[in-house]
Amino acid sequence: MSNYNHLKFGCEFEFYPNTMLEDEMLDTLSDILKGGIELKQNLKSNDDNNMNYKPEPSLSAMGGKEITTPICSYEDLKSYIANISKIIDENGATNEDTGFHIHISTRDESIEVDFYKFMLLCDASSLLQNWGDRNAYCLNVMEVLTVLDMKEAKELKNKKGRVWNLEKRKEHGKMNHIEIRTIGGTDYQCKVEKILNELNQFIEIFNRSIKDESPDEEYKTILEEHMKVLELAPIERREKFLKLLS
Repeated sequence: MSNYNHLKFGCEFEFYPNTMLEDEMLDTLSDILKGGIELKQNLKSNDDNNMNYKPEPSLSAMGGKEITTPICSYEDLKSYIANISKIIDENGATNEDTGFHIHISTRDESIEVDFYKFMLLCDASSLLQNWGDRNAYCLNVMEVLTVLDMKEAKELKNKKGRVWNLEKRKEHGKMNHIEIRTIGGTDYQCKVEKILNELNQFIEIFNRSIKDESPDEEYKTILEEHMKVLELAPIERREKFLKLLS
């Protein structure tokens, strides 16, 4: 069993519930919770110590909902992913707009994670496009220079909130939290094995991206190649790209 005691996790499931089965589904969600953890409904902001169930306004069709797990351990996260995916499959549906988001952070909030390194290592491991292109809430951060117009991308980000498939979360000035939004789409809840496999890859890359003095020659090579690409881009576009990632 992997030891990730220095990390904490959470995840979000977007889906469309079968309204005829919704009450029964909520009872089943409550049944999988450990003692002391409750199912909170329709809060304006999530209670990180409990499971949350509320409308998801980013979904294009009416009736979309989101289930958010409490902050938890790695083992509990795997259990939530398996159990909630099954519950969604039996009581609802997903489409190309629905996403599944993973949160990883360090328990020690003074630690800083190198987001640039995390992004490039994820790209090198082919983790950013395994679930296809879905909507404007999970644009591939690595395609900023070649696909998106920078002015449009920045306006969209400010208007609709987080839109990239990887995000560095900076609550209260902390730099130890990354949200992964790459997974999702039609029937994602039926692909638990794939989700768990990618979860483990993301965690290993997250650990590599914790800032310390350890040498990482592979990343150094990847970074050098990436900077060559950026050097060929117009100066204004490169500066905006780097600003978006900071």
